[in-house]
Amino acid sequence: MSDTAPLFGIRVLGVEHFISGPWCTQILADAGAEVIKIERPGVGDPRRSYDPMIRRDGEGVSGGFVSYNRNKKSLAIDITQPDGRDLFLDLVETADVLVENMRPGMMERCGLGYEVLAERNPRLVYCAISGFGKRQDRRGPYSDWPAFDPVIQAMSGLASLIGDRDGPPMLAPAGTTDLLTGTYAAIGVLLALQQRERTGRGQLLDTAMYDVTIALLERPLMIQEWTGRTQVRGLDAFTPVGMFRCGDGEYVSLIIPTDEMWRRCCTAIGRPDLAQREDLSSVLARSEHMHDVIVPALEEWAADKTRREACEALIAAGQPAGMVQTIAEVHKCPQVAARGILVPIDDPVTGPKRHPRLPVLMSDYEPPARRVPRLGEHTGELLAELAVDSEREEMLRSQGVIA
Repeated sequence: MSDTAPLFGIRVLGVEHFISGPWCTQILADAGAEVIKIERPGVGDPRRSYDPMIRRDGEGVSGGFVSYNRNKKSLAIDITQPDGRDLFLDLVETADVLVENMRPGMMERCGLGYEVLAERNPRLVYCAISGFGKRQDRRGPYSDWPAFDPVIQAMSGLASLIGDRDGPPMLAPAGTTDLLTGTYAAIGVLLALQQRERTGRGQLLDTAMYDVTIALLERPLMIQEWTGRTQVRGLDAFTPVGMFRCGDGEYVSLIIPTDEMWRRCCTAIGRPDLAQREDLSSVLARSEHMHDVIVPALEEWAADKTRREACEALIAAGQPAGMVQTIAEVHKCPQVAARGILVPIDDPVTGPKRHPRLPVLMSDYEPPARRVPRLGEHTGELLAELAVDSEREEMLRSQGVIA
């Protein structure tokens, strides 16, 4: 790793699986940290066996694993066994950060809770990711509940805002709240490392998927607090926003948040009369009539236009608009190509497959894009660093402590 990397010299241990923890540590790895992924011998992260898989010569690689685990090392060690625990504690002494997203109580049952690790390494930044939070002084009725992304989407209110006005609640794409939580956890780690520069001490970070998704929904919660109105799916009562269909059968999305933009929109579609209507004279009024007045007017105007033509006409008039693209179209989008947001991750089984890079371009640093590790690939290297001799290593392998 280049010493120009922002996190060069930072060692991170990831006791992680599925998405939120691995996404957090992948961000840190892309920024130059040495990330050591702790995996169960013989099994590893469950996402190693998730479809879609590419198989060749008896070996399979999961796209879902590649998405969250590039630029890491893999240490296959059973931390539930006493010898594995002792090895892990030795490794903790060399680390700057530990990220874990195990079920609440699991690390404590292994004798590896924050208090134990902080005693071994007072400078350790310990980031705990969970569904509903782990701190004992902030426990709530759901603190012990296991949580996956659909659970959090439902309980946070996010699902209640997605879908048609008269239809059932729906979910955002799978993993949405996991990725958000992993991102905020990475921000928390960076904040704690910066604070450690001044204090010399690490600390416990408690990152809950529920909290993060609640923060994402700050606007509907603000509306609830300020007005008592509960936002419902299919209608934003305080911002005119919607989609209209064009002549090619495709859709355009737009938002009209100000009176000036409303006048521009009316000019663009040749309907100055709409700008004079009393029942459309305010943002709130236009929100109420977005679907029964404004969208029909837009669709009438766009009946002989493609979505691109409609977009360009609105943008030329100063009204922001965007084409609704499919994922296949995004995959081939010239803007995506120009920005280089999809970078190849190479692997001897899969060949180069493109995945989203760290979505921040830095003028003095270009993140690497190496392949993901095989299960336990770096076990020998890390045991040698801990001065484990060959006789002890063989004994640990025979007992299933390492692999």
